[in-house]
Amino acid sequence: MTQRNLTIFTAILIAVPTAYAYHSMVGGNGQSGDFLLLMTLAVGVPTAYDEYWPRYEQTWKAIAWVLVACAIATIEFIGLYTAGAELADLSPFVASVGAFLITDLGNLAWLSVRRHQ
Repeated sequence: MTQRNLTIFTAILIAVPTAYAYHSMVGGNGQSGDFLLLMTLAVGVPTAYDEYWPRYEQTWKAIAWVLVACAIATIEFIGLYTAGAELADLSPFVASVGAFLITDLGNLAWLSVRRHQ
């Protein structure tokens, strides 16, 4: 199995229970963004590693990178969703879309800038 496949598999293994826990946490109203969190973790994180991060020679380091990146993205997403839904009084849908865009695009922008330095 290639390193790329292992990073994708790891991200999916983290994303599914995390999205379910998030769905349970926010009440599962259908507009809470659990799918967007799932996409951020299962698609965005391994894509960020493949396209914006130098490859590690040891696969375990790549898997560790994915685990840390998933944790960071989850914290960012939940924090931004909470800020939008509770502090800015946005609808759950708007708060989740905003959290997704800022988390996903913001992290990709940061990694792109980091790569070009």
